[in-house]
Amino acid sequence: MTTIRITNHKLIVSALFTLAFLVGCNNESSDYMKTPSVMDQVLARGSIRAGYISYPPSFIKDANTGKFSGIYYDTLKEASDRLGLSIEYTEEVDWATMTEAVKQGRVDMVVSGIWPTSARSTQADFTDPLYFSSVKAYVRADDSRFDGNSDTINNKAITIAVIDGEMSSIIAKQDFPSANTRALPQTTQISQLLLELQTNKADVTFVEPAVASQYMVANPGVIKRIPGVAPMRVFPNVILIAQGQLAFRSMLNTSITELHNNGVVDKALRKYESQKGDFLRVALPYSR
Repeated sequence: MTTIRITNHKLIVSALFTLAFLVGCNNESSDYMKTPSVMDQVLARGSIRAGYISYPPSFIKDANTGKFSGIYYDTLKEASDRLGLSIEYTEEVDWATMTEAVKQGRVDMVVSGIWPTSARSTQADFTDPLYFSSVKAYVRADDSRFDGNSDTINNKAITIAVIDGEMSSIIAKQDFPSANTRALPQTTQISQLLLELQTNKADVTFVEPAVASQYMVANPGVIKRIPGVAPMRVFPNVILIAQGQLAFRSMLNTSITELHNNGVVDKALRKYESQKGDFLRVALPYSR
Protein backbone atom coordinates (compact mmCIF):
# COMPACT_ATOMS: atom_id res chain seq x y z
CA MET A 1 0.00 0.00 0.00
CA THR A 2 2.86 2.39 0.78
CA THR A 3 4.29 1.89 -2.71
CA ILE A 4 0.95 2.71 -4.29
CA ARG A 5 0.56 5.93 -2.27
CA ILE A 6 4.06 7.15 -3.26
CA THR A 7 3.39 6.39 -6.94
CA ASN A 8 0.11 8.29 -6.84
CA HIS A 9 1.84 11.20 -5.13
CA LYS A 10 4.40 11.32 -7.92
CA LEU A 11 1.67 11.23 -10.52
CA ILE A 12 -0.15 14.10 -8.86
CA VAL A 13 3.00 16.24 -8.68
CA SER A 14 3.82 15.44 -12.31
CA ALA A 15 0.30 16.39 -13.37
CA LEU A 16 0.51 19.69 -11.50
CA PHE A 17 3.81 20.56 -13.19
CA THR A 18 2.34 19.68 -16.59
CA LEU A 19 -0.72 21.82 -15.93
CA ALA A 20 1.43 24.77 -14.84
CA PHE A 21 3.54 24.44 -17.97
CA LEU A 22 0.50 24.36 -20.25
CA VAL A 23 -1.04 27.36 -18.52
CA GLY A 24 2.25 29.25 -18.93
CA CYS A 25 2.41 28.36 -22.60
CA ASN A 26 -1.18 29.46 -23.11
CA ASN A 27 -0.47 32.75 -21.38
CA GLU A 28 2.61 33.33 -23.54
CA SER A 29 0.63 32.42 -26.66
CA SER A 30 -2.16 34.73 -25.57
CA ASP A 31 0.32 37.58 -24.97
CA TYR A 32 1.86 36.97 -28.40
CA MET A 33 -1.54 37.05 -30.06
CA LYS A 34 -2.30 40.34 -28.33
CA THR A 35 0.77 42.00 -29.86
CA PRO A 36 -0.50 44.02 -32.83
CA SER A 37 1.21 43.45 -36.17
CA VAL A 38 2.89 46.26 -38.07
CA MET A 39 -0.13 46.32 -40.38
CA ASP A 40 -2.50 46.70 -37.42
CA GLN A 41 -0.41 49.52 -35.99
CA VAL A 42 -0.16 51.31 -39.34
CA LEU A 43 -3.90 51.18 -39.94
CA ALA A 44 -4.68 52.27 -36.39
CA ARG A 45 -2.21 55.14 -36.62
CA GLY A 46 -3.09 56.11 -40.17
CA SER A 47 0.57 56.47 -41.05
CA ILE A 48 3.73 54.54 -41.85
CA ARG A 49 6.84 55.40 -39.84
CA ALA A 50 9.82 55.35 -42.20
CA GLY A 51 13.51 55.28 -41.54
CA TYR A 52 15.69 56.58 -44.33
CA ILE A 53 19.27 56.63 -45.56
CA SER A 54 20.41 59.68 -47.49
CA TYR A 55 21.75 58.02 -50.65
CA PRO A 56 21.27 60.27 -53.69
CA PRO A 57 19.43 59.98 -55.95
CA SER A 58 17.47 57.10 -54.37
CA PHE A 59 16.70 59.20 -51.31
CA ILE A 60 17.96 62.75 -50.83
CA LYS A 61 18.06 64.90 -47.72
CA ASP A 62 19.18 68.46 -48.39
CA ALA A 63 22.00 69.23 -45.96
CA ASN A 64 20.98 72.88 -45.66
CA THR A 65 17.17 72.74 -45.55
CA GLY A 66 16.49 69.16 -44.47
CA LYS A 67 14.05 68.85 -47.38
CA PHE A 68 13.51 65.37 -48.81
CA SER A 69 13.47 64.34 -52.46
CA GLY A 70 14.66 61.43 -54.61
CA ILE A 71 13.24 58.39 -56.36
CA TYR A 72 11.82 56.72 -53.25
CA TYR A 73 10.48 59.92 -51.75
CA ASP A 74 8.62 60.86 -54.95
CA THR A 75 7.17 57.41 -55.61
CA LEU A 76 6.14 56.77 -52.01
CA LYS A 77 4.37 60.12 -51.91
CA GLU A 78 2.21 58.84 -54.77
CA ALA A 79 1.76 55.52 -52.98
CA SER A 80 0.65 57.18 -49.73
CA ASP A 81 -2.04 59.13 -51.58
CA ARG A 82 -3.45 55.91 -53.03
CA LEU A 83 -3.23 54.03 -49.74
CA GLY A 84 -4.80 56.83 -47.74
CA LEU A 85 -1.88 56.66 -45.30
CA SER A 86 0.67 59.33 -44.54
CA ILE A 87 4.39 58.56 -44.41
CA GLU A 88 6.33 59.99 -41.48
CA TYR A 89 10.12 60.06 -41.93
CA THR A 90 10.98 59.67 -38.27
CA GLU A 91 14.57 58.41 -38.16
CA GLU A 92 17.74 58.69 -40.22
CA VAL A 93 19.66 55.42 -40.10
CA ASP A 94 22.72 53.99 -41.84
CA TRP A 95 23.68 50.67 -43.43
CA ALA A 96 24.65 49.18 -40.06
CA THR A 97 21.64 50.32 -38.01
CA MET A 98 18.78 49.93 -40.51
CA THR A 99 17.92 46.31 -39.63
CA GLU A 100 17.84 47.04 -35.89
CA ALA A 101 15.50 49.97 -36.54
CA VAL A 102 12.82 47.65 -37.95
CA LYS A 103 13.57 44.75 -35.60
CA GLN A 104 13.11 46.98 -32.56
CA GLY A 105 9.96 48.53 -34.01
CA ARG A 106 11.32 52.08 -34.05
CA VAL A 107 10.24 52.35 -37.69
CA ASP A 108 7.93 50.28 -39.92
CA MET A 109 10.22 50.35 -42.95
CA VAL A 110 13.53 51.75 -44.20
CA VAL A 111 13.73 53.38 -47.63
CA SER A 112 16.69 54.18 -49.84
CA GLY A 113 18.63 52.31 -52.49
CA ILE A 114 18.74 49.16 -50.35
CA TRP A 115 19.98 45.94 -51.92
CA PRO A 116 18.92 42.58 -50.47
CA THR A 117 21.73 40.19 -49.56
CA SER A 118 21.86 36.76 -47.93
CA ALA A 119 23.33 38.24 -44.75
CA ARG A 120 20.66 40.93 -44.52
CA SER A 121 17.87 38.38 -45.10
CA THR A 122 18.68 36.69 -41.80
CA GLN A 123 17.73 39.90 -39.98
CA ALA A 124 15.03 41.52 -42.12
CA ASP A 125 12.62 41.09 -45.03
CA PHE A 126 12.28 42.97 -48.32
CA THR A 127 9.61 44.17 -50.72
CA ASP A 128 9.53 43.75 -54.47
CA PRO A 129 12.01 46.02 -56.30
CA LEU A 130 11.30 49.54 -57.46
CA TYR A 131 14.16 49.31 -59.96
CA PHE A 132 17.55 47.65 -60.44
CA SER A 133 21.05 49.09 -60.10
CA SER A 134 24.32 47.91 -61.53
CA VAL A 135 27.59 48.53 -59.70
CA LYS A 136 30.59 49.36 -61.87
CA ALA A 137 34.29 49.94 -61.31
CA TYR A 138 35.72 53.47 -61.59
CA VAL A 139 39.24 54.89 -61.70
CA ARG A 140 40.95 58.20 -62.45
CA ALA A 141 40.51 59.34 -66.03
CA ASP A 142 44.21 58.86 -66.87
CA ASP A 143 44.49 55.35 -65.38
CA SER A 144 44.45 52.49 -67.91
CA ARG A 145 45.99 49.73 -65.75
CA PHE A 146 42.75 47.78 -65.44
CA ASP A 147 41.24 48.32 -68.89
CA GLY A 148 39.54 45.14 -70.06
CA ASN A 149 40.71 43.10 -67.07
CA SER A 150 39.32 43.69 -63.59
CA ASP A 151 41.36 40.74 -62.24
CA THR A 152 44.40 43.02 -62.12
CA ILE A 153 42.71 44.94 -59.28
CA ASN A 154 43.39 41.95 -57.01
CA ASN A 155 46.88 43.11 -56.14
CA LYS A 156 48.40 44.23 -52.83
CA ALA A 157 49.75 47.33 -54.59
CA ILE A 158 46.18 48.50 -55.33
CA THR A 159 43.97 50.43 -52.90
CA ILE A 160 40.18 50.28 -53.16
CA ALA A 161 38.03 53.03 -51.63
CA VAL A 162 35.12 51.50 -49.69
CA ILE A 163 32.48 52.39 -47.12
CA ASP A 164 32.17 50.01 -44.18
CA GLY A 165 29.10 47.78 -44.50
CA GLU A 166 28.18 49.17 -47.93
CA MET A 167 28.38 47.18 -51.19
CA SER A 168 31.79 48.60 -52.14
CA SER A 169 33.32 46.90 -49.09
CA ILE A 170 31.54 43.61 -49.84
CA ILE A 171 32.80 43.57 -53.44
CA ALA A 172 36.35 44.39 -52.34
CA LYS A 173 36.35 41.61 -49.75
CA GLN A 174 34.73 38.94 -51.94
CA ASP A 175 36.30 39.68 -55.33
CA PHE A 176 39.62 41.37 -54.59
CA PRO A 177 40.89 40.04 -51.23
CA SER A 178 44.55 40.73 -52.04
CA ALA A 179 44.02 44.46 -52.61
CA ASN A 180 44.21 47.04 -49.83
CA THR A 181 41.14 49.00 -48.81
CA ARG A 182 40.70 52.58 -47.70
CA ALA A 183 37.63 52.28 -45.50
CA LEU A 184 35.37 55.25 -44.81
CA PRO A 185 32.70 55.42 -42.05
CA GLN A 186 29.20 54.08 -42.70
CA THR A 187 27.69 57.57 -42.61
CA THR A 188 29.88 58.72 -45.54
CA GLN A 189 28.15 59.91 -48.70
CA ILE A 190 28.75 57.53 -51.62
CA SER A 191 30.18 60.33 -53.79
CA GLN A 192 33.10 60.57 -51.34
CA LEU A 193 34.40 57.30 -52.81
CA LEU A 194 34.97 59.05 -56.13
CA LEU A 195 36.67 61.97 -54.39
CA GLU A 196 39.10 59.43 -52.93
CA LEU A 197 40.09 58.58 -56.51
CA GLN A 198 40.35 62.20 -57.56
CA THR A 199 42.67 63.04 -54.65
CA ASN A 200 44.88 59.97 -55.26
CA LYS A 201 43.98 58.33 -51.95
CA ALA A 202 42.71 55.22 -53.74
CA ASP A 203 43.03 53.58 -57.15
CA VAL A 204 39.63 51.99 -57.67
CA THR A 205 36.11 52.10 -56.28
CA PHE A 206 32.69 50.61 -57.03
CA VAL A 207 29.53 52.71 -57.32
CA GLU A 208 26.29 52.92 -59.25
CA PRO A 209 26.42 54.67 -62.65
CA ALA A 210 23.83 57.16 -61.38
CA VAL A 211 26.20 58.30 -58.63
CA ALA A 212 29.19 58.40 -60.98
CA SER A 213 27.25 60.28 -63.67
CA GLN A 214 26.35 63.08 -61.27
CA TYR A 215 29.93 63.31 -60.07
CA MET A 216 31.33 63.43 -63.59
CA VAL A 217 28.91 66.19 -64.59
CA ALA A 218 30.13 68.26 -61.64
CA ASN A 219 33.79 67.25 -62.13
CA PRO A 220 34.39 66.65 -65.84
CA GLY A 221 37.48 64.76 -67.01
CA VAL A 222 38.40 63.51 -63.53
CA ILE A 223 37.18 59.88 -63.33
CA LYS A 224 36.01 57.21 -65.74
CA ARG A 225 34.41 53.79 -65.72
CA ILE A 226 36.94 51.05 -66.41
CA PRO A 227 36.33 50.15 -70.07
CA GLY A 228 35.78 46.57 -71.17
CA VAL A 229 34.77 45.38 -67.69
CA ALA A 230 31.36 43.94 -66.85
CA PRO A 231 29.35 45.30 -63.91
CA MET A 232 30.58 44.04 -60.54
CA ARG A 233 27.01 43.42 -59.36
CA VAL A 234 23.37 43.96 -60.35
CA PHE A 235 20.89 44.42 -57.50
CA PRO A 236 17.19 45.16 -57.02
CA ASN A 237 16.38 48.27 -54.99
CA VAL A 238 13.87 47.34 -52.29
CA ILE A 239 12.23 48.56 -49.09
CA LEU A 240 13.47 46.92 -45.90
CA ILE A 241 10.91 45.74 -43.31
CA ALA A 242 10.82 43.47 -40.27
CA GLN A 243 10.56 39.72 -40.72
CA GLY A 244 7.19 38.00 -40.50
CA GLN A 245 5.03 41.01 -41.44
CA LEU A 246 3.25 39.36 -44.37
CA ALA A 247 0.20 41.63 -44.52
CA PHE A 248 2.32 44.79 -44.43
CA ARG A 249 4.66 43.39 -47.07
CA SER A 250 1.70 42.43 -49.28
CA MET A 251 0.25 45.95 -49.02
CA LEU A 252 3.57 47.54 -50.02
CA ASN A 253 4.09 45.10 -52.89
CA THR A 254 0.60 45.75 -54.26
CA SER A 255 1.30 49.47 -54.13
CA ILE A 256 4.68 49.04 -55.86
CA THR A 257 3.03 47.02 -58.65
CA GLU A 258 0.49 49.81 -59.13
CA LEU A 259 3.28 52.41 -59.27
CA HIS A 260 5.00 50.39 -61.99
CA ASN A 261 1.85 49.85 -64.01
CA ASN A 262 0.74 53.48 -64.03
CA GLY A 263 4.18 54.83 -64.95
CA VAL A 264 4.98 56.58 -61.66
CA VAL A 265 8.25 54.69 -61.14
CA ASP A 266 9.48 55.28 -64.69
CA LYS A 267 8.69 58.98 -64.40
CA ALA A 268 10.73 59.25 -61.21
CA LEU A 269 13.65 57.33 -62.71
CA ARG A 270 13.73 59.62 -65.75
CA LYS A 271 13.61 62.65 -63.46
CA TYR A 272 16.70 61.63 -61.52
CA GLU A 273 18.77 60.02 -64.28
CA SER A 274 21.83 62.04 -65.29
CA GLN A 275 22.23 59.74 -68.29
CA LYS A 276 19.73 57.38 -69.88
CA GLY A 277 20.29 53.86 -68.63
CA ASP A 278 21.68 54.81 -65.22
CA PHE A 279 18.82 52.78 -63.72
CA LEU A 280 17.57 49.39 -64.91
CA ARG A 281 13.79 49.06 -65.12
CA VAL A 282 11.70 46.23 -63.77
CA ALA A 283 10.26 44.26 -66.69
CA LEU A 284 6.48 44.66 -66.87
CA PRO A 285 4.20 41.89 -68.19
CA TYR A 286 3.08 44.24 -70.95
CA SER A 287 4.19 47.46 -72.62
CA ARG A 288 2.40 50.63 -71.66
